[in-house]
Amino acid sequence: MFRSQRVRSAFVAGVLVVSMLAGTGCQKSTDSKETTKSRSESLEQVDTSLESGSSEKQESSSEKPESTDLTSNESYGDEEFKQEALKLAQELGVKEDELHGQYGLFIKYIDCIDQNTEIGTLKDYVLHLFPVVADHLKPEDESYFFQNLSELRAEIGETQTPSAAEFYPGSNLVLINGNGENGESGASYSIMYHELMHFIDFSIGGDYRSNVYYTGTRFAHGEELTDKEWENCISVETDFITEGGADYYAGKYYRKTTEGYNTPASFLSGIEWIYGEETADRLFFSSDSTMEFILLLEDAGISDQKIVDILRTCNFETYGSNQLPEIPVRMEDVLVDLYESKKGSGWKEDKVFMQILNEIHAWTIEDYPFAREELKTLLLDYPAMEKMSQNVLSQIDQRTSQELIRFFKLILLDGKPYLAADLFTSYEFDRNEAISLIVEYDFDQEKVISYEYYVPDYPKWII
Repeated sequence: MFRSQRVRSAFVAGVLVVSMLAGTGCQKSTDSKETTKSRSESLEQVDTSLESGSSEKQESSSEKPESTDLTSNESYGDEEFKQEALKLAQELGVKEDELHGQYGLFIKYIDCIDQNTEIGTLKDYVLHLFPVVADHLKPEDESYFFQNLSELRAEIGETQTPSAAEFYPGSNLVLINGNGENGESGASYSIMYHELMHFIDFSIGGDYRSNVYYTGTRFAHGEELTDKEWENCISVETDFITEGGADYYAGKYYRKTTEGYNTPASFLSGIEWIYGEETADRLFFSSDSTMEFILLLEDAGISDQKIVDILRTCNFETYGSNQLPEIPVRMEDVLVDLYESKKGSGWKEDKVFMQILNEIHAWTIEDYPFAREELKTLLLDYPAMEKMSQNVLSQIDQRTSQELIRFFKLILLDGKPYLAADLFTSYEFDRNEAISLIVEYDFDQEKVISYEYYVPDYPKWII
């Protein structure tokens, strides 16, 4: 899926200020598919004499197994690379558990970062981005990914909106809003990993990108359309997966909760709860996310026109600035349709699933009808979710002075559901202060089992 050249951050004084790509008509395009066939040479051909822009210690090329043919992720776990990778990780302040057993891949990853003369202090973040790479990079997509990594950089400047930061896929640029406060803070940490998750999204799934269109009778990529179909097609997109996914996975890996794009992030947790982690991963990390989601809806027996309305409604709930379709489809109804298709009719008894629906309902931007009228009385609104959160907090025996920013939301960590909430942090940045509260929770009994005040391992340099 080809997405917007500009992907904005959600963190604008708590308000989403983002624009929606027009999707009301089509013009035949001769370049609907973006590839990198004409791009510069792959990582293996980059001049190894380039010096790193970071002050971190660099290993000489002769000391690294660059001549070894690492053709699959299985070979990256070989013992011959382990000791060198562990030594390198220790020198760079990366923990062994961040390598996920991918020792050879980590060596190659560090080689690429060291060759990037523009990365500067962004390196401190990118070093700790490796767990996402280890979990999701496929061998056949390595060349494209490492080429993009070799060009990744950050600049402070004027963003096109009041957003705190924006990511530009075409130039692999994280642009930080120079009109904001760029000092160290937990919020800055979250912003940077949100934007870097966009970098992962646009780089890790390979170089295939193609717009998806609806012709009135089928969904197809631009290069598949006939001349006649180009006359009446409309473009369809899943921007809610782009933004919600960046929030969702930055939460999984770096905050242990989600913030910013609350509704689409909760929607993706619903997808994972119904279908499993592999399906949620495929929707976000695939380069063809729109078609992947359409196929998921088609498999559940949802009609073409309803699919179009679902996509437009979900994008509205992400940005709040585009127009609702004539017949909007509530995200809660979509998840119930998918649940019944995959798991059967017991969704009302599934307390984890109901938590997800409650979150979406509480965050919904505009009130419009449910397809299932019973949802209107079953689901909790925002004040009720705050009350639920207070009930959870009353069971925490070691409270801090930090208050919740928002109510508790569900997050799936290694497939297990937890409740988690963002915490207000001190005005003066404190590396030892928690940014979120994670609760192991018995959803059926509504009882706290255990909890943790989460303090991230901050990069040496925040923004």
